[in-house]
Amino acid sequence: MKDEVSFSNLRNQAEKVLQKVGDGATALNETDMQVLFQELQVHQIELEMQNDELNLANEELERHQARFADIYDLAPLGYFILTHACVIEEVNYAGTVLLEAGRFSLIGKPFNIFISADQQEIFRNFYKAMQSGERQRCQLKMITKTASPFYAQLEGILTKRYAEHSQQYYIAVIDITERIKTEKDLAEVKERLELSLEASSAGTWELDLETMKFYLDEFNYRICAIPGGKFDGQYQTFINLIHPDDREMADQQFRNSINQEKEIDLVCRMINSKGETCYAAIRGHVIDEPGPQKRLVGIMMDITEKKRLEDAASKLEQNQQRAITLATLAAGESERRRISDALHDSVSQLLYGIKIKLGMLDQSAAMKPIHEINELLAMAIRETRNISFELAPSILIDFGLPATIDELAKRLSGKNMVIKAKASGFNERMDLLLETSIFRIIQELINNCMKHAEASLVKLEIKKGKDIYIEVRDNGKGFDVAEQERSPAGAGLSSIRNRLSLYNGQMKMLSEPGMGTAVMISLQYNTIQYNTIRR
Repeated sequence: MKDEVSFSNLRNQAEKVLQKVGDGATALNETDMQVLFQELQVHQIELEMQNDELNLANEELERHQARFADIYDLAPLGYFILTHACVIEEVNYAGTVLLEAGRFSLIGKPFNIFISADQQEIFRNFYKAMQSGERQRCQLKMITKTASPFYAQLEGILTKRYAEHSQQYYIAVIDITERIKTEKDLAEVKERLELSLEASSAGTWELDLETMKFYLDEFNYRICAIPGGKFDGQYQTFINLIHPDDREMADQQFRNSINQEKEIDLVCRMINSKGETCYAAIRGHVIDEPGPQKRLVGIMMDITEKKRLEDAASKLEQNQQRAITLATLAAGESERRRISDALHDSVSQLLYGIKIKLGMLDQSAAMKPIHEINELLAMAIRETRNISFELAPSILIDFGLPATIDELAKRLSGKNMVIKAKASGFNERMDLLLETSIFRIIQELINNCMKHAEASLVKLEIKKGKDIYIEVRDNGKGFDVAEQERSPAGAGLSSIRNRLSLYNGQMKMLSEPGMGTAVMISLQYNTIQYNTIRR
């Protein structure tokens, strides 16, 4: 604009000079001619400089155009420039590779011939939507020039050339075949996982460690009795769905897993949607994704039926073990009875017969030796009867447990140790094996008092109520209970525990060095009723 004004002023001045000559001036003023000539030279120089600047700008534009052409042509995505009639005006190298055709064979061809027939409506809607001037996107199936199908994502926008009063559609084509395949594979895996979870009575859960939001899938709604059928997504709400007796344990395991970023694996009870107590196995681990977000994800399985079968199998195994133990005890008692009967009926009777025969001899010649022999025989008979009683007291079968306990206290009491026994509540006879087991337990406890406690007084009390309670106290030297539990010695206590296991029995020992010992035992006499011992 400045150059045009300068040129116009110069022309006006020249016309004014010529007009003066035409009006009668004889000659142009030399000064005026010089000024005019100088201005013409300046203007010429300005024009040359502007021409140089235009040449430089044109070269720069050509370089940018070449650079853009390289970027456009070497871009990893397929780029197409289409006319309003959807004809290809330009395509880059990546676009020719996608369509498996040369550039010149594509230019001038309708773009939609490379769209799958069943996807034409999607493309038409996409192409029409671009006329709004906003960027559009769609996914569809395309066919290359060699008839090879592939999945593509199209992104396009409309541009307008105001100078040429025309429109161009710029479209980027991205090959998403692998992504579609991966999505299909993931969908299949997800479907198989859902089927597996459904078959295994399991559902998924997720805990956002930043917000402590808890997500449960629909299957878990069957395991958990959610009030109103709506879960608010709060962690504490989920913990409150767990059975009160297991709630603290579950919460602690979740917090340990979160703080230590280790796996969680727990079994807890829950109240299901039917109001029934069920067992749930909860497993999961922390997923540490890029950034601050961390999640604890896992599965929750309904293992109620599995737990029931395990309990049934455990109970069956316990019953089998009890049956074996009972058979072993019965066999042992039968063998003791056989030996006891042999001692009582043969050895003891034989010794008694010898004593009678000695009494018939003339004792005047050897009074003292015969008297000593009689005392030894009486001692042998007494010891034989005691051994027979300890092996299998016949009084237990004939008169029951209280009478047997009294007889045991009398036989084992002496000048060094007194046993005081008391039995109550035994108005009716119990199973003979149970009575025998109680007798053996008491016998073992008193033997321990005699062998180890160095006690002078033993108090024995046994009473029968809902359960059977046995208490044995002595004033002996006592012992360290904790040390004995760490390093048990002898088979006596093991024998007692084996017998107690048959009747869900419990044993508690209280003792300190120098303070005597108290043993308390309780057992359920209705647990087993096997009448397996006979005289």
